Amino acid sequence: MRTPLFVCNIGHEVALEAGDPLHYTPPRIIRQMRSALWSLPLWATPSWLEDTTWWVHPFGKSLSPYLTDRELSHIAKDGVGDAEIILWGHERSLAHSLAKLYGISTGEACSELPQELMPCWTRATSVRFFESYSSVPWRSRVAMITEIGALAELLTHGPCLVKLPFSSSGRGLWRINQLDNQLEETLRKLLKRHRTLLVEPLLDKQQDYGAEYYINKEGEVQFVGLCAFETDDQGRYLESLCQDPEETLRQLADSLNDPDELHQALEQHRAYLSREVAPYYQGPVGIDLLTYRTDTLSPSLALHPWVEINLRYTMGHYALDLYRERIPQGSPNQYRFGILSAPRAKALLATATAPMLDATGRLRSGLLPLTSPNLDTNLDTDPDTVSHLAYLRTL
Repeated sequence: MRTPLFVCNIGHEVALEAGDPLHYTPPRIIRQMRSALWSLPLWATPSWLEDTTWWVHPFGKSLSPYLTDRELSHIAKDGVGDAEIILWGHERSLAHSLAKLYGISTGEACSELPQELMPCWTRATSVRFFESYSSVPWRSRVAMITEIGALAELLTHGPCLVKLPFSSSGRGLWRINQLDNQLEETLRKLLKRHRTLLVEPLLDKQQDYGAEYYINKEGEVQFVGLCAFETDDQGRYLESLCQDPEETLRQLADSLNDPDELHQALEQHRAYLSREVAPYYQGPVGIDLLTYRTDTLSPSLALHPWVEINLRYTMGHYALDLYRERIPQGSPNQYRFGILSAPRAKALLATATAPMLDATGRLRSGLLPLTSPNLDTNLDTDPDTVSHLAYLRTL
């Protein structure tokens, strides 16, 4: 069995939007994020990993000062043997470059995407899911549009959320109550460039969740766990709750007007993944859900069973792995994993308490920087600074 070489290529969706070319250079902001966050796998590895030997590819030199020699020994150097490239998300050009860099044989990561999977890297899969797998009453309002007139018709039913077919982490979203000339012009330009846009109801969202799965080489869909997470007003990822996934399942079910909605959604996920994805893909998958309020006078919530799918290792996967490897069992504290850009991260660090770790490297209290805390918004002035901070903290 080949030794895994983990590659934290956050932002791989941009390469897919460009057509997954064999020769590709990520935008500067993506390169900066990778330089800051590449070391995340040193703290926690995927639950399905069976190997005790593994490597992490370094996109830079920045590191958390709390990493020990045990973790640092996994940083890839020249001698990785015939390692197997395990990408955070599919990026063919990067896989080819790394195979050449380390002198290892190309594997599945270097292959072109099967055509059957291409819709899964866009938000178009939401339409497919609601057409064939779900029975929620508003499924007919989730649509792919090719002209402004179709959006105007959908807006007669209420406010809408418009999304680009590609993108993630809150990018490419517009909340629309009604159309005006300026907005119409913006959307026409987007339609000309992307050809389609996804439209769905604008809901009174209460909480985001990620249902995390893994598809093994036999094509079996395994449920890894459920993870709650927070976003900002623009839908950009902020933090994940690190707790027992069984507790998250119970809390979500208890919050719903009909607790069976959650069981149905997870079964529908498995059905979709088994039929539409598993024949062509092995690896981690995340499906985002959310709860929303249907009546301002009622405390009960309903479930949106499918916001989008991510055929990659997600922040939810990582938060669950952190819970397993870096949080003391039975701790009464609440834990959160998050990623912030430099300005927000500096503000958080200014008020945070230093981390207290036990003998096994698990966080007892405080804020543990998982990446370098040497932050700056202008990286050109100091090459040793980074643009983003990842952390694990207690509340």
